[in-house]
Amino acid sequence: MNQLLRYPASAVRASASRVFLFRTAIAAYGVVGAVMVASLGFPPSIGASATLVSGSASDERIDSNVSRSGAEATEAAGPDTLGAATAAQEIIPAGSETSQAGTDTIYVPELVKPETEEKAESELILKEGPDIDVRFGKSLRKFLMSEDEETGEFSVSPSVSYDRVDGPSLFLHEEFSSSEKLYPRLDFMEGYAWSSEKWRYKLDFEQPLFSQNSFSFGASVYLITDTFDKEIIGNAENTLSSFFLKKDYRDYFEREGASVFVKQKFLNWNSVKAEYAEDTYTSLDVIARGVFYKLSRQFRPNPPVNEGKWSAVTAQYELDTRGDNQAGPTEYWHRLEYEYGRHKDEPCIEYTRLGADLRTYLNLSPGQYLSLRLKVGATPSGTLPFQKEFYVGGIGTLAAHAHKEFRGDHMILLNAEYAVNVVKRFQFILLTDAGKAWQGRDELKNQTLALDAGAGVGIDGGIRVFAAKNLQRENSEVVWTLRLQRTF
Repeated sequence: MNQLLRYPASAVRASASRVFLFRTAIAAYGVVGAVMVASLGFPPSIGASATLVSGSASDERIDSNVSRSGAEATEAAGPDTLGAATAAQEIIPAGSETSQAGTDTIYVPELVKPETEEKAESELILKEGPDIDVRFGKSLRKFLMSEDEETGEFSVSPSVSYDRVDGPSLFLHEEFSSSEKLYPRLDFMEGYAWSSEKWRYKLDFEQPLFSQNSFSFGASVYLITDTFDKEIIGNAENTLSSFFLKKDYRDYFEREGASVFVKQKFLNWNSVKAEYAEDTYTSLDVIARGVFYKLSRQFRPNPPVNEGKWSAVTAQYELDTRGDNQAGPTEYWHRLEYEYGRHKDEPCIEYTRLGADLRTYLNLSPGQYLSLRLKVGATPSGTLPFQKEFYVGGIGTLAAHAHKEFRGDHMILLNAEYAVNVVKRFQFILLTDAGKAWQGRDELKNQTLALDAGAGVGIDGGIRVFAAKNLQRENSEVVWTLRLQRTF
């Protein structure tokens, strides 16, 4: 015995709106087909309603004796109508096993093949108007209403940070995503900075199309304290250093605006992205007084930026095989970037910026690793705003040099790290760095790269401590560095 459930038309439409347009179209075809067949001229004796039965029902359930009045009505409607009736299979007279009293039933082929006969036995009657009942198999109900399917994952997580321009800050991150369905990915961050007494927020939206790993588009809106120094030191490391040691290695600015982008993934590990953004940049002053070393140590000044409203068009290519066992023992992370920007209030101020970050991680043998990085930047035309300039020196770049010792509109940086496991994941590390940043497109021939070398110990992928020396300066001091993660 089939268990029949009735749903009003409004519930059907509300439920279908939660799924994709093509799914709704499939349901519409069944409803429209029923209306068309019902309007072929059935006499009043047949009844005021008709019911579509899913093709999951066995053919044995369909009475082969079609009512004469219904057959005559179909034949009289002409060849075109006869074809439509044939596509809808057979018309079952009132009083048959599958029909309700006073209701004719139209058999429709199953649109979604059920996985088991048990699924096909459960049916759902959807009320569509006063005259037509539409009956679907369970598999089609599940396809349309998705109440038994995964709907996505929603997470909420707090985070804290501390820096010299905002002081302590508390944020909440809400994220919604689905690894199976083509639902939009949403990421919302909101928080409050106590020293600057300002609210911050950022909303990211991305809609995949076709599959999770192909084409997507999205947008962002934000009012945040931002930095371009995330690559040299992570948020957790910088927060701990600022809080306990009163050493903040990042430079900050306020950025308010919006952006839109399109992204295409291909060949497993490759992606290209195009983005347009309009941002208003504002300089920020040092406000936080610190928790420790209040009198004996001061935060370094936060440099001003070129303020105002800027627009930028960015094109980016990325290759990332890290963490994918199918990529082989050698891992790559390469990124190429082109950016064209201009000042919205002064259109004559514009720039073109090129950047490349090429990283290779070699597994030489069990327990031996070699990490290489080449990073270059150039400004073919225009003048870079201060916040977009390149820099080299100090943590994350040249370990034995002062923080951001070299700065300009061109740069080159080379890093190499050799690590060997001594006991399990405990490693001995050798490193060398070479690089420089300078101002002017014609000054490359006059540059001499700064050179460092050092050694240290650490945990694979985790905490490490090493010492480095400037190889170009006699009697240079040894610079000690403690990191909570690998340099690159």
